[in-house]
Amino acid sequence: MEQETLIFENSGAGALAYTERAGEKMPIVFLHGSGFSKEIFKLQFGGQQLRDHHLIAVDLPGHGASEDAVDPKATYSYAGFASAITDFIKWRGIERCIVVGWSLGGHVAYEMLDTVPQVAGVLTFGAPPAVGGPLGIIRSLHISKNLLLISKAKFSRADAERFEQACLDGHCQGEFVDALCRTDEKMRPFLSRSVMGSTGHGQRKRVETTNTPVCLLQGRHDPIARTGYMQAFSGESLFAGRCIVFDESGHAPFLDAPEKFDSLLSQFADSVEAGQLTAGSDVRPDYALAG
Repeated sequence: MEQETLIFENSGAGALAYTERAGEKMPIVFLHGSGFSKEIFKLQFGGQQLRDHHLIAVDLPGHGASEDAVDPKATYSYAGFASAITDFIKWRGIERCIVVGWSLGGHVAYEMLDTVPQVAGVLTFGAPPAVGGPLGIIRSLHISKNLLLISKAKFSRADAERFEQACLDGHCQGEFVDALCRTDEKMRPFLSRSVMGSTGHGQRKRVETTNTPVCLLQGRHDPIARTGYMQAFSGESLFAGRCIVFDESGHAPFLDAPEKFDSLLSQFADSVEAGQLTAGSDVRPDYALAG
């Protein structure tokens, strides 16, 4: 990603770093996973299928080149991250956009459904929308020693290497070890306590009842998010009527199958921009369903 890193100075959560590439079509705002940074989307910025779209990638508070949160307890939660990104979108003067969220970024995107008018559509992957509390986590995620790292305050380089491998399956090997080690030590513990302490129907109900178009994507071999859980989703809000599964992918389908991913994202964004996709529409992307 060769674009210059820019800074949004006015966030109550601390200054946010972002990168953007100009384009005439609807802006697409990319949100990365826990411990990673905006550079994870370099293939999308460098590819041809999204060349006409205005692309923006933001480092969440406490990540990458963004500052650590001014108020960690308030910011390091799904809702707190969403508030920081909402402030950024408003400051940037974006009227309508697609928010694309990977893993943690996907959970942040769910919080913006129907509450942020500028968000016209959401595409997520590796981010199972769950009911609140520990039971929701158990049902939606594979419990493993790698998953336990999501609550650890400070990563050693060995921790970072193991987590990077689990999330990226060998892609970008070693490129995000420094980013994972750099992440604010308060972020993972505060976020984990917030998620485990939540109650009620949580993000599952948000996705099932939203009026905003949502594209759920899942890698069949994801070692973190449960594919069976994701395949149970259906409804009027969903692009193609259900979760789309990429058979060849793990936790990072945008790296495992970048051309296929970019094609799906482009189709979803173009449909939303043209007003052809609303909750309840009968859109069936054939190639995606075949995947």
